[in-house]
Amino acid sequence: MQIGDWQLHAGQHALILGPSGSGKTSFINIVSGLLTPTAGELWVAGEAMSQLPPAGRDALRRRTIGLVFQTLRLIPALSVIGNLALAQQLALGRTDAAEIARLIDRVGLSHRADARPRQLSQGEGQRAAIARALCTKPRLLVADEPTSALDDSNAERMIDLMFEAADATAATLLIATHDGRIAHRFANRLDLAAPQAVAA
Repeated sequence: MQIGDWQLHAGQHALILGPSGSGKTSFINIVSGLLTPTAGELWVAGEAMSQLPPAGRDALRRRTIGLVFQTLRLIPALSVIGNLALAQQLALGRTDAAEIARLIDRVGLSHRADARPRQLSQGEGQRAAIARALCTKPRLLVADEPTSALDDSNAERMIDLMFEAADATAATLLIATHDGRIAHRFANRLDLAAPQAVAA
């Protein structure tokens, strides 16, 4: 995958749009410091993410990035409230019960706040994961397919929530998806092509 000289400035919202296999998740993992690029440099919040050792990338990610994974990665033993509280504790060294309650209500899960992940539907789990990513007030909010399991109404609601949360803290928002329903919401867009078939 080759992206080239692409920049996303602080406070901007951007969409990476492309079909399966086009490299969206790989790009998200590189931005988040979960993968190391084979060439070039990646800078996040003024730091050279691609040049840091693994422990340094982990620390930078905890300080600056809120992640919504395609596989939700909620902690099975914790409730929705517990998942958000743990994320805050790890990133900020403290918890804010009022902010947790506000976010859970904002994503429409107040009635499921004490539920464990296995008790949630796929759409509810996705909303819980989005709330967890937002609860640390990250400088960069990164989401991989955040609306793929949601109906039209909830997809719009989640994009509204992400825009609102990013704007409230002047955070940068980066979403990778194949979901064309939300493309019209983004002026800044990076379109990735499907991989070319190799002739036999």
